[in-house]
Amino acid sequence: MKRFKWRCLVQNYQAVYLMIFAVYLASVTLQTTTFNVMYPHKLGVLVELATLAAMFGLIVGFQALTPRQIIGEVSLLALVTVVTLTSGAHYLLPTVMLVLAARQVSFRRIMQVYLAVVGSILLLAFIAAEIGLIKNITFVTDDGVRQSFGVVYTTDFAAHIFYICAAYLYLQARRFRLVMLIPALLGLVVIYQFTKTMTDTIALLVLISGYLVYVYRRKHQHVKWLRPLLRYSFLTLPIASGLMIGLSNIFNYQDKLLATLNDALSTRLALGQNALLAYGVKLFGQSPIPINGWGGDRVNTFTNGVGLTTYFFIDSSFLNMLISYGLLFTVVVLAGITWFLYQRTRQNDYLLPVIMMAIAISSMFDQHFLEVTYNSFILMLFAELPSYHTTVGAAFDQPIVSPRGALTDES
Repeated sequence: MKRFKWRCLVQNYQAVYLMIFAVYLASVTLQTTTFNVMYPHKLGVLVELATLAAMFGLIVGFQALTPRQIIGEVSLLALVTVVTLTSGAHYLLPTVMLVLAARQVSFRRIMQVYLAVVGSILLLAFIAAEIGLIKNITFVTDDGVRQSFGVVYTTDFAAHIFYICAAYLYLQARRFRLVMLIPALLGLVVIYQFTKTMTDTIALLVLISGYLVYVYRRKHQHVKWLRPLLRYSFLTLPIASGLMIGLSNIFNYQDKLLATLNDALSTRLALGQNALLAYGVKLFGQSPIPINGWGGDRVNTFTNGVGLTTYFFIDSSFLNMLISYGLLFTVVVLAGITWFLYQRTRQNDYLLPVIMMAIAISSMFDQHFLEVTYNSFILMLFAELPSYHTTVGAAFDQPIVSPRGALTDES
């Protein structure tokens, strides 16, 4: 009887969490589209506050935490609160609360909700933009016409497509067939053809390639470099962040190699170094840094030439995290996620480390790593996760699902 009641409680907890998550996700996703002019700012703030209150209630009322877990979560919340008050990045608190409250919630369900909500809103924005109900922001460049299809900027639309493909592939890991790659390949074509965004084109190529390596790892066991690639995939995040921060720090126009790399990366190294020199790195972050990007109505500054001289934006998630939110917060986030991914590899579960490898590459050059409307994979840290142990062939057998923390044998 007690077991039945506990199961019902867990199911209700999960349902409530997913409903709140869906509402918050819809709110923040709408704000990334040009529907944002119709969406009252006060409503967005109310949804954010309601999400905070609801997640806090779920954690306090339904989670049975150990003293060690309580200390850890309170310490994390204290750090995030200080960083939020210092930097003004109010989205950090609901994001962290969503992460902490994800205990007892299936991560597959989270990704299903993410795919349904974000996918539906993007489809609605696309239709609305095509019929002229909202703006379809476009650029004419040397590479051709870049379109945003109802999103506030072309790179944001590309990022949405990349993360949707990542969520889709994650959900297909139970029973994968090659034909299931078609949506991801279509996403790749859309990103490359209509947005001309090389960051997400490369990241999606890495995602698809790494995913196929993961899926067919047993079939190609004789290829010696595959096993180390999977085994050490958890290190991609610190390597990618260290590389981007390090290159920005040492950038020098006099160095031909760095100058060429800077040009290839759309001056991101120079912009990153300017940000480091102008604002430095603080322990707990700093007040909001003035930026001038080309998203939304600011697209006009690009077309009339003013934007070329006034543009300033910290594109890299890792640099933005370090400069805006501080050294301590950055170390905690990167070390925490890396440790989590390491634990997955110890359980011979390489799916999430492989997906995060592509996300790390994308995050070197865009700012969406901590935004759940794009990267809902950060909710994996406390959610209920299966371990996928699949056979290689035309169709996979049902995987063995092992509980969190249980070591399993892949052989």
